[in-house]
Amino acid sequence: MMNIGVIGAGNIGTAMAALLSQSSAQVHLTARGKRAADIAQRGIFLHDRGTVIMAHPKVSEVLTAPMDAVFLCVKSQDLGAALKASAACLTPKTLIIPMVNGLPFWFFANETTLGHVPKMDLSAELSAMIHPEQVWGPVLLMTVRMDEHGRAISSNTPTLSLGPAVEGTDAGLFTTLLDILQKSGVAVKPVPDIRQSIMVKLLANFATNPLSALTGALLDDIGKDQQLRATAEMLADEFRAWAVTLGYDLPSNDWLVDLMLDAGPFPTSMLQDTWAGKPLELDAICRAPFALAQRAGVPMPLTQTVLTLLDTAEKLPLSPADRAAGLFSRVSKLQKGRCHELNS
Repeated sequence: MMNIGVIGAGNIGTAMAALLSQSSAQVHLTARGKRAADIAQRGIFLHDRGTVIMAHPKVSEVLTAPMDAVFLCVKSQDLGAALKASAACLTPKTLIIPMVNGLPFWFFANETTLGHVPKMDLSAELSAMIHPEQVWGPVLLMTVRMDEHGRAISSNTPTLSLGPAVEGTDAGLFTTLLDILQKSGVAVKPVPDIRQSIMVKLLANFATNPLSALTGALLDDIGKDQQLRATAEMLADEFRAWAVTLGYDLPSNDWLVDLMLDAGPFPTSMLQDTWAGKPLELDAICRAPFALAQRAGVPMPLTQTVLTLLDTAEKLPLSPADRAAGLFSRVSKLQKGRCHELNS
């Protein structure tokens, strides 16, 4: 029997633990306080397109036994502390799957080091605990929110792309994990270049997550509203300009708009955190790409404006008046500047 740890019992952690519990694996889930007590008493629930999955994984505050695979389902800024607390679960062969938004800490990994991503892993805790060949990079396409009763609710088929950070992973163990994921109802696809898939997803997150936190807009609102859509498209343009310097060719704004409209009235993870008063994943989603773009000499003026507004706002989302004065006025100026450049 494969032992699988899921660190974090939020939206994604709850959904993954529920799905994995449908397989032959023994699932171990970490949670704290009232959340841990609720799970121990009632189990976890995933409402998946009309089907209710109920599961009773083993729950504890930290993982204390060796795991074959560990899904890291906490916010990127909390990864180091969360994994350090459960360090007893790690062996040299444990597969690590960091289910986080943004530019992952291992993005520039090679055979000997995890590399360095600005704003990420500043304490080097992850580098001290994880070897590059243990890491499998995921791209999860699954809209999940949590209701007031702690039940995860999803409206689409969970689709997971997986690829190695570097060569050298235990192929047999990974094949077993793939089989378990497939039997759990996850549409899993191994991909040779997971970084391309990560950059595609990050393009969408970069263009929509901070904008939703600023304005309170749902994904389809951003796709429908002219000002919001133009803002998202300009953020995406800035991201693409940086991505090109790394050799990545990313989808167009037509693709981005279709993605937002297809998502429907869904709050981004950053908007959900805004509503809950939780810290935003700005480092991984925005500040790391912004810092790398600065190093590459690629200007991101609108991104800088958005980050400044997020850092200085007394309350989020912004009021309509503050939105117009602080955000949309800047978008208008940048649009006029682009038109001037094209006509000169």
